Amino acid sequence: MKKLLTLLFITVLSLNAAGFWTLTGLNKANVYVKNDVALVSPKTITSIKKKMSRALVDLGIKTKVQDSPTLMITLEDLDDDGTHYVYIRLALGEEVQTYRADKSATFSLTYFANDFIEVDKEELDNEVLESVDFLLSQFAEHFLDDKD
Repeated sequence: MKKLLTLLFITVLSLNAAGFWTLTGLNKANVYVKNDVALVSPKTITSIKKKMSRALVDLGIKTKVQDSPTLMITLEDLDDDGTHYVYIRLALGEEVQTYRADKSATFSLTYFANDFIEVDKEELDNEVLESVDFLLSQFAEHFLDDKD
């Protein structure tokens, strides 16, 4: 029964994932890319940064502002006998104030999405860029939903 409830809870969260995170009031953010995939070209990393900045600006979010939340993408490579798996995470991290008695400030992820792809070495850069586009479109959709 406990397993069934856990599975049901995970299913509901995945179907209503937008409800767990909040982007309300986000008006500025900086971009950051952490790449742990040796085979991804520097040109692709530059392209990812440009895509992130463009996505933010298109949503009316200012970039390159000091003391802003950080929209970050991390790329992690899992190699298994020549098959490459890339785990891509998009997250928004920022300083927030808790509702605790001391109202302490802490760093928190206020948005998180991920993608796990299997790619051939020859298509690695293209597949990574497609995944980034997918994650950024989810972010934009969530941002616009929260704005309403």
